[in-house]
Amino acid sequence: MLEYKKLFDYIIYFEDENIQYCQWVNVELGEKGTQILPYPKYDNKLLEFIQAVYDSGIMMDDYVIYFKDRIGSSSDVISVIQNTNEFDILRAVLTYYVRQERFQEGLWGKAAEDKIFLTILLKMRDLNLEKKDF
Repeated sequence: MLEYKKLFDYIIYFEDENIQYCQWVNVELGEKGTQILPYPKYDNKLLEFIQAVYDSGIMMDDYVIYFKDRIGSSSDVISVIQNTNEFDILRAVLTYYVRQERFQEGLWGKAAEDKIFLTILLKMRDLNLEKKDF
């Protein structure tokens, strides 16, 4: 059984306006004078959420194709999320923001700050998707 209903427990976390989801660690000099570039340091609860998404079984393998086909170049991802009734769009957007972190450092923090994760979770809950199989 898929465990994505547990993701709804994070709605309160993402609704909190006082959380700093990501801090950037400044440039440092490493051993032997090597330079370490800035990197994101995430709030532990955000990292817990990301792991919960991985564990939930909700992510899509073909999310990039689905994301491009259904969302395209829309700059208003929030609007796309709010106006859809398609579960797979929500899955594609969530998968995109979770998996693309390795290509765009800081994306998890940006998605949390911009309320993308919150909007996905609220829409999933509103659609009563916990009863849906996929």
